[in-house]
Amino acid sequence: MKGNWNRVIRVNLSKREIKEEDLPEGAIGGKDLASRVLLSSSLAEPLSEESLFIIATGPFSGTGFPGSSRFGAFFRSPLTGIFGESYCGGFFAYEMKKTGYDALIVSGKAEKPVYLWIHEGGVEIRDASHLWGKDAWETEDEIKKEHGKCEVLSIGIAGENLVKFANVAHRKGRQLGRTGAGAVMGSKNLKAIVVRGEREIEVADEERLEELKNEISEKGREVLKAISEFGTPNILAVSNNIGALPTNYWIDGSIEHLEALSAETLKKKYFKRKTTCYACPIACGKYSVIEEGKFRGTEVEGPEYETLYALGSLCGIEDVEAVIKGNELCDRFGMDTMTAGNVVAMVMYLMERGVLTEKEVGFSTSFGDSEGMLRLLEMIAKREGFGGVLAEGCYKAAERIGEEAKRAVIHVKGLEPAAYDPRALKGMALAYAVSPRGACHLRHMIYRPNLTGKHPFDPERSVDRLSYNQAEVVKELEDFYAITSSLLMCNFWCLPTIGPVLWSELKEIYESVAGDGLSMEDFKKIGVEINNRVRKFNIKCGVSRKDDRLPERFFSEPLRKGASSGEIVEKERFEEMLSEYYALRDWDEEGIPKEG
Repeated sequence: MKGNWNRVIRVNLSKREIKEEDLPEGAIGGKDLASRVLLSSSLAEPLSEESLFIIATGPFSGTGFPGSSRFGAFFRSPLTGIFGESYCGGFFAYEMKKTGYDALIVSGKAEKPVYLWIHEGGVEIRDASHLWGKDAWETEDEIKKEHGKCEVLSIGIAGENLVKFANVAHRKGRQLGRTGAGAVMGSKNLKAIVVRGEREIEVADEERLEELKNEISEKGREVLKAISEFGTPNILAVSNNIGALPTNYWIDGSIEHLEALSAETLKKKYFKRKTTCYACPIACGKYSVIEEGKFRGTEVEGPEYETLYALGSLCGIEDVEAVIKGNELCDRFGMDTMTAGNVVAMVMYLMERGVLTEKEVGFSTSFGDSEGMLRLLEMIAKREGFGGVLAEGCYKAAERIGEEAKRAVIHVKGLEPAAYDPRALKGMALAYAVSPRGACHLRHMIYRPNLTGKHPFDPERSVDRLSYNQAEVVKELEDFYAITSSLLMCNFWCLPTIGPVLWSELKEIYESVAGDGLSMEDFKKIGVEINNRVRKFNIKCGVSRKDDRLPERFFSEPLRKGASSGEIVEKERFEEMLSEYYALRDWDEEGIPKEG
């Protein structure tokens, strides 16, 4: 059978009710679908029974197009209290699409641990009591023993313990990482989601899609060579050399011994094989193994660049084996490495300044303490001792610790930033501030034009990383990635400046899949509408201009080390850039959309 089913399954775990419905009229999937559902629903506390947890694929899912392996999770974030979103590759989207369902919307809370079994015949709520307490990898192994061929999303003990930045694991190396998807599942006693399907996916113009597939694949093999060879760790040298690599909890912009954490070191000593997502010829994933020493036997997919920063440079740690071990612990426990690393680094920063004591934390730690980092990760996942405070994330933990911690903590809207210091990359300063999920790097990817100096869509134009004239570029990038997050398409296949999929290619692929003939103007309006809708949801959560801001340290503390030493974000010029961004979006001075 063939079918592009456009069906949604709703599951109420409290009532054990399962219902099918059509996609909302006009929705294309992914972020577009989820933003409609969340905005039209009553605002619920993130970990309440009434909260919604949405898993959504898109029109590209299951087509076999390179980069079409992505899916998203959408919810009100327990970490930030606003729009929560996280994306993952692998094989889950492909398998879910073949069940005949495009999206899953979960509400309620099961009386005891359960998992969802989704297949062509429908959806079943099954007992997961025997899985509760197992880590994410063990859970997936047990489920695959029972069901055979299937794809699994699972939470570890961090999700069960409602760590606010718990993630959801897939295939022991892919995660719905940021903003606390695992905690939302844990609050619903939902241990896992399991899918298996056999249906074929129908597209509007199969012949043209196949032509595009061959063209884009060939371009991708050429322009994505570095990421295929080294994975994301290749970015480390670029950001370090430009002085934008966050180090020692946002004090410095570079590490002293780059080679310690470099992509070349990882490839030479630890990478054992490449890993890939469904239908992707690039294979950007790298599987690492430590074969000797105190961490002998550690195996993990990664570490990615963001993990090298969060568990490495940000904590002042240049022991790459400790970072690999920390990566494995986070993946098994089910925790976002980026927030986890920021929390650990904040503790080190505060202890070195006497704001936190050995008595409060349970032991003494400081920058460079790899054993302390690993110990804190376990305390957080298990909510043991001071780990229970840190499990709330940096912002809420700092509130508990006191005024000095609140002045020191680095976050935007409750989310810790990615591995790009905005004092060195002024486009990131604006983008962090306005990103709908907090200090995010993926809703705009402006870091790439800032690092390369090239305009994302116009090869004739350049971008100065220290210029405050970047509002227009940030806005267009946000609109572009709102669409890729709905269709769903991997960001690595849609990289600013090199693509191989940028505006024109994305539109043509969409038309080949869905059959909708749109002008480029109307196509771009979809991104504008999605971003306005998400902003309206965040306004319901209390967001306004007061929240579109950076930590005070970025305005007042110059970068200490690196090629960008001495740089700050100038507050007056930042505010001008923010007002320009609002005007381009047709929002008022408080950041409220004027239309509707």
